[in-house]
Amino acid sequence: MRKILLVIDGMADSPYKELQGKTPLEAARTPTLDFLASKSKCGLVWPIKGIAPESGEAQFVLLGYPLTLYPGRGVLEALGAGIKIKPKNLYFRANLAQVRGNKIVNLRVNFSKISRLLKKINEINKDIKVFPTVGYRAVVVVENGKLPVSNTHPGYIRYKNYSKAVSRALVLHWCNGHKATCEKINSFLKAFLKITGDKTLLLRGASYGKLPKIRKMKNWAFIGDMPIEAGLAKLAGMKILKREKNEIRQILHEKENVYVQIKGPDVFGHRGDVFGKIKAIEAIDKMLRPLGSLVKLKKLKDTILCITSDHATSCKLKRHTSGAVVCMIYGKRKTDKVQKFNEKECSKGFMAEGKNLMKLLK
Repeated sequence: MRKILLVIDGMADSPYKELQGKTPLEAARTPTLDFLASKSKCGLVWPIKGIAPESGEAQFVLLGYPLTLYPGRGVLEALGAGIKIKPKNLYFRANLAQVRGNKIVNLRVNFSKISRLLKKINEINKDIKVFPTVGYRAVVVVENGKLPVSNTHPGYIRYKNYSKAVSRALVLHWCNGHKATCEKINSFLKAFLKITGDKTLLLRGASYGKLPKIRKMKNWAFIGDMPIEAGLAKLAGMKILKREKNEIRQILHEKENVYVQIKGPDVFGHRGDVFGKIKAIEAIDKMLRPLGSLVKLKKLKDTILCITSDHATSCKLKRHTSGAVVCMIYGKRKTDKVQKFNEKECSKGFMAEGKNLMKLLK
């Protein structure tokens, strides 16, 4: 049986007064997702129970890998961005942010705003280099750096080998941990701010350039745009495909199993935009219409289709939370009465932890 795994970034959420007590997914018009749910086995999944995870660690676990083997956000971002990996280097995921005094006023500033300054920035310290990737994202490489190094991003605290989303004041934080490494990084960040005038880098996920040996996912292909998921797919031995304009046709024409990462709802969750999130969900539902048509015509044969999310993103908190996410599995015998794809309806189905998702697809 061929498998299609669609992971929608940050789709799950909580109920809101302005939506008459509904979640964005419950309030959205999703005829395709609802139809597919009515033909599927549905339930709720906790990506990493008790933790508000980042996308990287959540998807690592959803693909069936133990969290103890997670190599860290930084090195996976570097791998996905095609940056050379060296065992003794430290790798960070970075956001470009805008500051006013000691306060962070914008967590996500496109690197195009400072592109003319990058050469000068990368001359601050010969051991520290900044590699912009997508939009406001970058990878920062520190040669011969040493752990531990704390996050400077106020929305994530370092915990063991990964980060947890938290609510903290949006003020500048500095690295703590290995003395020489942190002094070097903090000095670099101060010079960065001086050059740019009102910009800083929010660092997280410090990790060595050491990749674990994990079970390879043979006969799987990956479709997505973000370095973190691309890095994860490379680590898992998947074939990396460039996303085509007609994404659903691309998925259906691919002979191998397909893992697809879909952006959209998460962005509006971080902005606190409930109605923007609803529109993003509805746009995805429209995109999935061809899948619904194939199921309706009973032409999606010998295929297990799973649609889920990597984490919940709260519009109220503007961050990831530890809540459960919706999940449907088409191609397995339906054993529930779920007729709509949302948090309330899916609570009538199975309950599972993210680490067991791939077992449910067998």
